[in-house]
Amino acid sequence: PGQQGPPLRLALPCLPPAEYSANRSRGAGWERLYRISRGRRGAVEEIIALVKEQGWQGPPMEKARVSVHFQLPDRRRRDPGALQERVKPWFDGLVEAQVIVDDDLRTIGWPSYTHEVVPRQPKTTITVEDDPIAPRN
Repeated sequence: PGQQGPPLRLALPCLPPAEYSANRSRGAGWERLYRISRGRRGAVEEIIALVKEQGWQGPPMEKARVSVHFQLPDRRRRDPGALQERVKPWFDGLVEAQVIVDDDLRTIGWPSYTHEVVPRQPKTTITVEDDPIAPRN
């Protein structure tokens, strides 16, 4: 089950916005949290648009390998856990776009994260591919 063929690569021309951080959402009203992930021009809508642009089709993947590559624009100190956390609304978009059935451990396991410094060129690339050898639970 799931997509067979080349991986889905989504290139976002930025790092995940700080507003996607759980630290920024503590104590926030549900309206604000909804706007961030699902509102007009929210993270989910952004991912759905990119998935459509890629022409991805097929049933949602039940087991997938997900990798996230951050292209950092400078050598400023960054907290890796905070960057990982801020990708969550984009993962919600992958579920909403029906690329993956869920963004839980059973479906995507532990995504892999890598980075490089490319001056003045912030970018995040999310790669999703069917994992045919993963045990099905």
